[in-house]
Amino acid sequence: MNHSTHNIHPAPELLLAENQRLRADLELLHSLQLLQQSLTQANTPAQIHETLAQDAPGPLQAQLALVCQQSDSGHWTAVAGPAGTDINQRADAVRKILHRVAQHFQTTPNTHPAPHPAATPSPPPDTLILPLQTATPQTTAPQSTARPTTTALYLESATPWTPRRSELASTLARHTTHCLQALAASPAGTTTTTTTSANSSDRQSPSFITRHKRRLQLAAALLTIALLPLQLKIPAAGILEPVQRQRLYAPESGIVTELPVTDGQAVQPGDILVRLRSDDLELQQAELLGALAESQARLSALETAAARGSATLNALSVESEQAELRARILSLEQQRTVLLRRIDSLVLRATTAGTVIGRDLQQRFIGRPLQRGQLLLDVVPAETSWHLQLEIAETDLRHVLRAFQNTPETPVSVSYFTETRPEQEHTTQLATIASAAELNSRGEWKTRVITSSVPLNTSERPGVGVQASVACGRRPLLYVLLRRAFDAARRTILLQGVY
Repeated sequence: MNHSTHNIHPAPELLLAENQRLRADLELLHSLQLLQQSLTQANTPAQIHETLAQDAPGPLQAQLALVCQQSDSGHWTAVAGPAGTDINQRADAVRKILHRVAQHFQTTPNTHPAPHPAATPSPPPDTLILPLQTATPQTTAPQSTARPTTTALYLESATPWTPRRSELASTLARHTTHCLQALAASPAGTTTTTTTSANSSDRQSPSFITRHKRRLQLAAALLTIALLPLQLKIPAAGILEPVQRQRLYAPESGIVTELPVTDGQAVQPGDILVRLRSDDLELQQAELLGALAESQARLSALETAAARGSATLNALSVESEQAELRARILSLEQQRTVLLRRIDSLVLRATTAGTVIGRDLQQRFIGRPLQRGQLLLDVVPAETSWHLQLEIAETDLRHVLRAFQNTPETPVSVSYFTETRPEQEHTTQLATIASAAELNSRGEWKTRVITSSVPLNTSERPGVGVQASVACGRRPLLYVLLRRAFDAARRTILLQGVY
């Protein structure tokens, strides 16, 4: 039986694992060395805090690093985290971390950590809290109770901290403490502690602007839009009317016996439009003719008797009666002339070429009694121009008056459309404004305004409804949209001031 000696060699898998562990350890030490160099090159404590919070989790295999600082009143705040100094102090996660840090330092309320403390893990195995620096505030009070400012590093890992990782974290904390002490001992560092809060506030100012940047941009955009100038347009309603028209009224009370025209008919000068009959005028004419014939017969008889030289007549009395009869006959002739003119006026004729305007003329007037002064129909001349008669509310009139008075060289523009053709918009200019307001049929006080001449569509009719808007200058967009609310508030304030 042969006995051979076998050499025992480590398994290749073990060598590979050890090699990988050593390489990871070297990379970890190299990363820590680079981090320490960054901390050494920092110029302010704030830079050290920010560098430590952002770069420490990588080498230490931690999920979170947060630098916390205790104020003079003992309140803990987070000064640097993964996102730099932009930390929401009210976040639940941050408040939970600050509570853990405060509990960690409650064990020694009257003392403070040494410059090179050992790592003291908090009760959760995945949490590590390391004190960095304690700065005693400079005060001239003989018995000052000011609390020294303590800075601590909070580390949180997904796995429990091993002794090796805790040792590396403590080494990093000691190096950070040396850097902070070096800055405090420098000539410019005598005011480091006193200016920490100022630096923090300076760094928090842009943080506030950054947090609310979108809101501020939105507010600025809304303010810009609200102040954009927009044309203020005052609404108005009215009708389309011809500038000239022949309006025919009943000259006497009577009955229409003839009406040979219809609505929309073209007429020429002299054409008969309406013929009336007045029984009162005919009766007056008959009585007047009878009285005139009687006076003329009496005068003729006296003249014949005087020519024969009748002895029964008194010459003086005859002459007096003849003079009286002649005066009466003259008066009756004058009355007859006036009466004939009144009878002739019962026939209404067109004075100009144009178009008859009047609805249902035959049904409304033929054979029906009329009162003197009653409107019969209109004749619109063919060559006349047209304009708008608009009504503006008294509460809106001040804007129109201001635009009409302040820009005499630039006419006030009026945009309108007729209710029969709302799809076609036209533009004209404001011509006149009435000097007094009127009460319309709805019991509203309105002021009438008239525009310049406007083009007339062949299908439009006098009196057609018009919706218009008067341009009264440019105003801020917010005022244009809320004009009525602003005007109501203005009236309320003025009334309160008066009463």
